[in-house]
Amino acid sequence: MTSRSLILLAVITLAAISAALIYTGTRGKNPGSESDLLVPDLRHVVNEIEAIDVRAAGDRLVARLRRDEDRWRVENRDGYEADFRRVHDLLRDLAEASRQEPKTKNPDWYPRLGVSDIDSMSARGVQVSFPDSDLPALILGDQDEITGGRYVRLQAEQQSWLAGRELEVPSEVTEWLERSVMDIPADELSELTIIHPDGDRVRLRSADGEDRQWVLLDVPEGREAAPTWQIRPVANGLANVVLEDVRRHESVPDEAVRALYVTRDGLNFVVDLFVESGQAWARFSVSAEPEPIMAGDESPEQDNNRLLADAAAVDARLSPWQFALSDAKFETMTRRLEDLLADQEPEQPSS
Repeated sequence: MTSRSLILLAVITLAAISAALIYTGTRGKNPGSESDLLVPDLRHVVNEIEAIDVRAAGDRLVARLRRDEDRWRVENRDGYEADFRRVHDLLRDLAEASRQEPKTKNPDWYPRLGVSDIDSMSARGVQVSFPDSDLPALILGDQDEITGGRYVRLQAEQQSWLAGRELEVPSEVTEWLERSVMDIPADELSELTIIHPDGDRVRLRSADGEDRQWVLLDVPEGREAAPTWQIRPVANGLANVVLEDVRRHESVPDEAVRALYVTRDGLNFVVDLFVESGQAWARFSVSAEPEPIMAGDESPEQDNNRLLADAAAVDARLSPWQFALSDAKFETMTRRLEDLLADQEPEQPSS
């Protein structure tokens, strides 16, 4: 597999994952009768479910999950990709969960288990419903400290149950998102430029050789570059990029910092970085600059076509979005030249 293929896999994380296959049967040897299941009808229709709503205390919408032809998406985050594994595991576990032990029918005692209706601001549970289906909504309450199972009540019923599954259902929308954006280590890059609006510029280049040391260019006269261990993290700006939130791209402010990462295989990642209302944001776009082709040379032309196609595929995955980043990642990607210079020796007083 080529280096560029690895980069594509590192960015287009879910391209090969089908959202269709969810459930193929119980994993246990003795699944019990249909009446023992928490949601008896779910097992038969789980692969046909196309909508899930998750709500928390005060009837707050957590996530509106919808399935399209390719994957699950979070509608209340502009249709960004959902964490497929989380959705998959929730549906599988709900389909297999049993009514392990009956609990209270008394609404006055629901708060003890966290299964009160979620229209209350003091509710601790999370409601899971399946719009456009006949399946009942469920309120998932506290976890039992002894069994690890979860207290659950079907919203239309008084009886609550201890379910024989952990049933993990996050109450924040960001935890339903596919949070991994990309993971391209410094070794896959050849150069990096960071340009600040005031003209401050950082230029790094990867040296040849097995160790691929990063070299700081344009060091001012009389100064020295900082040690390599201080420079290399900046070159790892595209490594382990994880979103804190996401939104559709509309515009980038004029005061944004711009960074250009060039991969060894010829892909250009341009990143616009800015802070808005205290949150750091990044917008990525991807392009390629093929090598000039000599007349009659077909092989480079094919390579260039593949390069352009790869760039277009990665750009289609990234450019429609703005990604909220952690402060630490944002600081790494917006370093200034002074940050990468060795400290100056203090001047000795003249005698």
